[in-house]
Amino acid sequence: MPENRSLTYSQLQQAIDYIHAHLNRDLSLAELASVVNISPTYCASLFKRMMGISPHQYVIQRRVEQANFSSKIYRF
Repeated sequence: MPENRSLTYSQLQQAIDYIHAHLNRDLSLAELASVVNISPTYCASLFKRMMGISPHQYVIQRRVEQANFSSKIYRF
């Protein structure tokens, strides 16, 4: 695997880790891009290409999953 390709996977994982750590607050694409030292445009493009959804859609999905999980815990 070329070094360049590995770097993009590493950047993607960093972005995902950052999203998970900060799900409880508003996240901007610019903030996410700065975490992995790439432009917001490239960040959005890379994320969508590798994940199949935009960073914003990913955040929404994780928040919905987190809310569903929390509601199940508090039901008992």
